[in-house]
Amino acid sequence: MTRVTIALTLAGLIVLFVAYAKGVGVIHGGNVLSHMYWATGALTLVALANFIAVAHLARAERMIQELRALCEKNGIEYGED
Repeated sequence: MTRVTIALTLAGLIVLFVAYAKGVGVIHGGNVLSHMYWATGALTLVALANFIAVAHLARAERMIQELRALCEKNGIEYGED
């Protein structure tokens, strides 16, 4: 999951750079619609990466809670940071 999040974030960053270049082109008479497509793609990729990161975090939190419960059940001490 972490690799997917990083890959989507990097892809979103690359698409954002293309959207920026298209936006600069719009200033000089370029195609506005092309810029909007690239900008929408960048926003979508970054939003998807953030969603996956939050889902991954929620899963990790559940796993930590289960581990703590098992440690308490078996009398094993665990560290608190």
